[in-house]
Amino acid sequence: MGAVTQSMRQLTLASATLVLLAAPGQGLETVRIGPDGDLDWKGSGTATVTPIAARYQSLLEANKLLEGNAPGQLIDFDSDQFVGAILPQRIQSGDNVATGTLARGGGINSPNVFDFSGTFKRLDLQQALEELLVPDEGGEQKAFERKDLNSLGILVIMDLGGRFGVERIRFYPRNTVQPSPATPFQSDFIRAFELFVNDGLSLSGAGVPIWGQPLVDESGNKEAVVEVILDPPQYVQHIRLRSTAAIDFEIDEFEVFGIGYLATATYISDIYDAGEPAVWGQLRWVEQILGDPRFSSVRIRTRTGTDDDPFLFTRVLNGQRDPEEIPLSVDDPSLELGLEEYRKLPKADSQGRRWNPGPVKQDLINWSPFSTPFAAEAANGPGLPITSPSPRRYMQMLIEFDSNDLDAARVIESLEFDLLKPPLADALVGEVFPREIDQIGSVPLEYSVLASQPTAGLLGFDRLEISTPLRVASIDEVQVRNSSGGEVGRRQFSSLADTIDEGGFRIVSVDDRSFEVQFPRVAEHGSVVRIRYKSDVLTYSTNFTATAKLSSEPGATQPVDSGDTGDLGPGDDPDLSGTTVLSPALLHGRLLDQVVLDPPVFTPNGDGINDEMQLAYSLLSLGSPRLVTIVIHDLTGRQVRELAAVDEANGRYEGKFWDGRDDSGNLVSPGIYVLRISIEGDSRSDGMVQVVGVAY
Repeated sequence: MGAVTQSMRQLTLASATLVLLAAPGQGLETVRIGPDGDLDWKGSGTATVTPIAARYQSLLEANKLLEGNAPGQLIDFDSDQFVGAILPQRIQSGDNVATGTLARGGGINSPNVFDFSGTFKRLDLQQALEELLVPDEGGEQKAFERKDLNSLGILVIMDLGGRFGVERIRFYPRNTVQPSPATPFQSDFIRAFELFVNDGLSLSGAGVPIWGQPLVDESGNKEAVVEVILDPPQYVQHIRLRSTAAIDFEIDEFEVFGIGYLATATYISDIYDAGEPAVWGQLRWVEQILGDPRFSSVRIRTRTGTDDDPFLFTRVLNGQRDPEEIPLSVDDPSLELGLEEYRKLPKADSQGRRWNPGPVKQDLINWSPFSTPFAAEAANGPGLPITSPSPRRYMQMLIEFDSNDLDAARVIESLEFDLLKPPLADALVGEVFPREIDQIGSVPLEYSVLASQPTAGLLGFDRLEISTPLRVASIDEVQVRNSSGGEVGRRQFSSLADTIDEGGFRIVSVDDRSFEVQFPRVAEHGSVVRIRYKSDVLTYSTNFTATAKLSSEPGATQPVDSGDTGDLGPGDDPDLSGTTVLSPALLHGRLLDQVVLDPPVFTPNGDGINDEMQLAYSLLSLGSPRLVTIVIHDLTGRQVRELAAVDEANGRYEGKFWDGRDDSGNLVSPGIYVLRISIEGDSRSDGMVQVVGVAY
């Protein structure tokens, strides 16, 4: 079964010593958010992580940071029906959503109101405009007035700060809906107007609403209280009112009555501080669907960082054209510019130069971008690995809710994630070789993982799981080397069934998409684990990802990053090192390969011997699942049986059979038949014909 060296036994003893030195309480921990959890959704509670208050950029002012977990305040944290959960707000019929516009980060303005006395400057009417959205008592003393002026073409534009289902819009002058005898201007209503709405999705490249046709085009209004009914209700974020008559008017209140669940809502978690670099492991959540599941969705993303602030603050020199954006402190240029100092800008430096606040940006040096969303089908399941870089000290989550129906929404009842501290290693880097192949089928590959472990007290690892496009053809050898390149231990395997432990080396598992091997614990900085195996490559570019594990700590895992692990032989260019294998032969080659009929001649007579023919084949170079059809014809070309018509992705397929019967369920006559398999690819098609013999 192979040999185990003496140096490997020494490594095993060293690993045992590491276990004895490990501090109590080290290992995998879980944080639960939600009802009966360690933390609630706003960060209150006690957990193994410390919450740091979340901040986000204002919807209208990117350089303004707001504190909280719900941009636009669109998340319901206090639902009576779903206690302790989060979900998009549901607007009850008759609720005026315009009143919360400013608090959500929305706004209202009149961009073409000018002083026509000769200066043609914009008038400061912001207070009067904002008064349109405030229904409190005393509001009747103020209104948005256009009197003794040419009112033709005056605009009022509102951004609700979110996408709301809207059933009614109403606006009116004073002393109408709200009695106000002191301001009897009920006759000063707008006489002609156009009213436009925008759903928040129809925007120009610059993010400006595209208005389209007016919702209402009224040229002879006679009603002081203008009420527009949207039947059926529709999603609205932006509203535009335009006066089309040169007649004085005023508006006391502008009301927007919503209904149903919000179309979009975002939750951003506090920043979770592990206190030290940690591996952020599995993430699981409990989700409930309200209404038709086709019309709602939720996306969960993560990001990780090495400091406690995912924003980058910059300063620019006053009066300079196209000034450089400098992210360093004015007082101490060796330090980053922090939020507190940024808020005190403008200020002068020691040379008397004046520095103004520059753009606030995402810090993509110390923080990763938010990850791709976790697979939706993972809800209410065992969870998925957090793919954001690890080990890192800080982690943050983003949850985005979407709905295309006013009665549809998703609820996140609870969420939990694992973290491992200390990590298995400071860093794990992996590469596969060779990185380019010119053949189809099973090819020999070598996977190498380099362990960076200079920090004392790390847990180490003794398993590697490697992803594969198909079930591996073989696992040939696992080898451990020390930082000097000397061999510590080696094991050769005779077959995939060779799972007996020998000196700490063994095959742990093999399935259709991965395999896992075990070896003596690796705890020395600079150690390298090398695995030789044979695997199919099904696409032009195949990424072989890997995860390290520790068998004594169930659930303890750490992803392996792509990079250079050292010289793997002739042709190994360190600048090209990585975990991706290219196969140019597949770029313009076949989509269908390795078609096998077993047996090619069969006898469906019910005696239990060769009663069925099994079909196996491989699909290659598909960007997404595509339609595969498998049909049996007789020699005249007439269809006898359709075995399959199904969407399939890259992979090896072996579960299709023909029992010798036609589409009506009758046994066919003995003779020669033709099996035709065809696939419609992303940019081309492929097919293959095989002869099948039926005998009795």
